[in-house]
Amino acid sequence: MMNNTANKPIYIRFLKSLSSLIPGDMLKTFIYLNGIHKVRKVLRTAILSFYRIEHIYEVIGDFSKNYRGNFSVLEFGVADGYSFTKMLYATRYLKCENRVTIHGFDSFEGMPKTDDSKDRDLIANDGWVEGQFKTDFEKLSEYCKGKYFNFVFHKGMFDKTITPDFLETLRTHLPILVWIDCDYYTSAKIVFERIKDYLPSGCVIYFDEPEFNYGCRYTGESRLIHEVNNGLFGDGIELVLDPSLSLTSNRIYRFININAKTVYDRVKNLNSAGELHRRSNDSPFP
Repeated sequence: MMNNTANKPIYIRFLKSLSSLIPGDMLKTFIYLNGIHKVRKVLRTAILSFYRIEHIYEVIGDFSKNYRGNFSVLEFGVADGYSFTKMLYATRYLKCENRVTIHGFDSFEGMPKTDDSKDRDLIANDGWVEGQFKTDFEKLSEYCKGKYFNFVFHKGMFDKTITPDFLETLRTHLPILVWIDCDYYTSAKIVFERIKDYLPSGCVIYFDEPEFNYGCRYTGESRLIHEVNNGLFGDGIELVLDPSLSLTSNRIYRFININAKTVYDRVKNLNSAGELHRRSNDSPFP
């Protein structure tokens, strides 16, 4: 059996080396719990209280490095392009502009009118209003054209712009990140119904407003998540919370479809015969 220690991340190798210098499992455990565990817990609590956008880089970086082919990122609810332009810059920074196309869907006329109770704020009747988030599309378009080339805007209502022709492009440019920032349940439902059959298992789906009405499963994007995971959009489809990306929030999921017709093409397989994690010591150190 081969020893896979050399394949471990550098911090695991560092901890293993440190462990070898500490005599006895009792002392190893004391140092681990007080010098590593407590420090990590304090840092984690502090770090997670801050705004974060870095999961865009994690997702695009992971797929561009570890999978073959070209990819798509889809944003539903672009507004003034706050996150859209950050996605574009991420592809430039990661040097994968030629492989990743960012698609932005929005009417750019602001929030539509809705009378559906599933879109309503239940706490103070202070929900979004018609025309909210309206933006200057021409100005945004010119800004993006002046800096980037790997993007497409789809201007109009989702039920008109998520066309069969567009969906067919996802067969060759597999979606890796779907950014749902359309706020209303009714809008998010249209999006998911149209794209679900074109998403490979493992695709990341980000929801911007899952805390609407405190995450009530009867309204907003949380209702969509609940319905998907209760089979209302078909058997074998699930949204699985990704804790490494979502951290303490409930915003970032992995799409799973046991009947998916397309899969990502990994550059190098992670598993091999003969792999074994060998026993070392009985403390929490590796």
